[in-house]
Amino acid sequence: MKEDYPKLFEPINIGNVELMNRVVFPPISTNFALENGRLTERFVKHYERRARGGVGLIIVENTSIDFPEGKHMPFQPRIDSKAVLKDWEWLTFEVHKHEGVKLSIELAHEGWKKIGVDYLSPEKIEELVEKFAYSARLAMDAGFDMVEIQGAHGLLVNQFLSPLTNHRDDEWGEPTRFAVEVRKRIAEKCGWDFPVTIRLAVDDFLEGGITLSTGREIALTLAKAGYDMIQADIGLGPKEKRLEPMYYPQAWRAYLAEKIRPLPVPVAAVGMIREPAVAEKVLETQADLIVLGRPLIADPDWVKKVAEGKEHLIRRCIGCSECIKAVHDEKGPIRCGVNANVGNEEEIPKAPRKRVVAIIGAGPGGLEAARVAAMRGHEVHLFYDVFGGQLTLAMVPPGKDKIGWLIEYYRNVLSEMPNVHFHEGEATKEDVLKLNPEAVVIATGAKPFLPCSGERGLITPFDKILRGEVRVENKDVLIGGGGLVGVETALYLAQFNNRVKIIKRSPAILPNVERITRGYLLRELEEKGIPILTGRRFVSAGEGYAVVENIETGEKEMIKCDVIVGAFGMKPYVPFVIDDVEYYIIGDAKSVRNIASAVREGYEVGRKL
Repeated sequence: MKEDYPKLFEPINIGNVELMNRVVFPPISTNFALENGRLTERFVKHYERRARGGVGLIIVENTSIDFPEGKHMPFQPRIDSKAVLKDWEWLTFEVHKHEGVKLSIELAHEGWKKIGVDYLSPEKIEELVEKFAYSARLAMDAGFDMVEIQGAHGLLVNQFLSPLTNHRDDEWGEPTRFAVEVRKRIAEKCGWDFPVTIRLAVDDFLEGGITLSTGREIALTLAKAGYDMIQADIGLGPKEKRLEPMYYPQAWRAYLAEKIRPLPVPVAAVGMIREPAVAEKVLETQADLIVLGRPLIADPDWVKKVAEGKEHLIRRCIGCSECIKAVHDEKGPIRCGVNANVGNEEEIPKAPRKRVVAIIGAGPGGLEAARVAAMRGHEVHLFYDVFGGQLTLAMVPPGKDKIGWLIEYYRNVLSEMPNVHFHEGEATKEDVLKLNPEAVVIATGAKPFLPCSGERGLITPFDKILRGEVRVENKDVLIGGGGLVGVETALYLAQFNNRVKIIKRSPAILPNVERITRGYLLRELEEKGIPILTGRRFVSAGEGYAVVENIETGEKEMIKCDVIVGAFGMKPYVPFVIDDVEYYIIGDAKSVRNIASAVREGYEVGRKL
């Protein structure tokens, strides 16, 4: 309830614009615009849906003020000419249908990261200042309540602010000069009562760059120059510090906001804030506003649910980085690992006829299928051995506990649906047939694959390790398989003073893992002294040793080890088939992939039923 989180729901002013709560949806790139920078229905619906959830302020993703020279992303929107004004009027109209929600847009220019701003002529700089101001006026005319300047993440304004990219000896060598002139020029075109905020690099996270001490000085200067709110963020440093994988703790970046306060304007905290209690604590001690990006991708009703006392029904972002993989690695439209409706934003319609649906398996695919089928009005029977399926294993390695949030979400949501019936225990074909189901969904996941069947007794499957069925301490451990499961099992075992090695057939390490998460995991392996021997094929095992073959040379070598752990891969598991009934196989039972694929297929099947 609102009363439980008084700071979260306390109004606050940004300039002369009052926000109804302290929650900000930040400018997260979606790649929903067209390549020419024009808006699409998908783009507009995405922001309208977040507005419907009751957020105080929405800031539209970084938008080009100078197309195409200043373009930053492949499908970045543009606001650089009157030709696009109708697009933005469409967006502001749809968002402002929701009473109290305020709307901003982040004005951005990529700049020249590799060479900085030293070579720009004074005339070019004046032109860029004018472009920021012109775009701000377009935004004002389109109905935006304010604008934000992108002054972080290594883009143009950050390049002026940072000593790493600005070595000029003229007036533009003063770090804040460009940002201050942008603010003045916007005021000339829009008036000082039109609020302008800035996403500010208060720490570059690079040696020789902006430090938190100089970042505070910059923030104070810009606040005095007329910026009406400051988001305390990072600058030129690694993407990992702003697109954090799930291993990072909640609200770890909030200290950036805390350290630049007090200022004469509000300060917003960003980064890995997931739960209302954490948000409230940040607002009590570290910041004036909180920024919820991925949480509002995962659940656009986050704010509404908190206000109504339904925080137990929030679908919390688990930090799986599926959104980052889609946008930054694949350069495609954003998607979410736990919310398959992103980019669609449809309301789940009732089915024309109620049916009996049996779902076998309660991993992410089965649970999502059950949720959506129940929303459609069907009588859903959920059969499972372990509620959560392989999520219960995935949450065990270090830093993976957030995956447990997804299990909690489904347990809470499904428990409140009277048309969902739970059948705990391994299901048989006969159990299912007794219900006379009209549709059956098999979501039984996958089981570990072990080579060398004659030596199975000498190889411990990874799932027994993560379940705690086999405890390994102070041992020499060899892990067969260097995929995500093998790497995370290795890090888990390293906690117990084990000396771990990994063998892997292919030279590519974690090839299908989003690159920021991949970099984090490789660094963890290095810090913990866990080598990966690539180009090695497991041949055989004996008591106290394993024999592996060098694939390139054909040479065999014996590796001494007390324990061999099998993480060679998984095989889809389908316990039975039921004929003459509408029948679906989803998730890893269909093809071994990841949480996002299982959730998406569960959603799609539930929607069909």
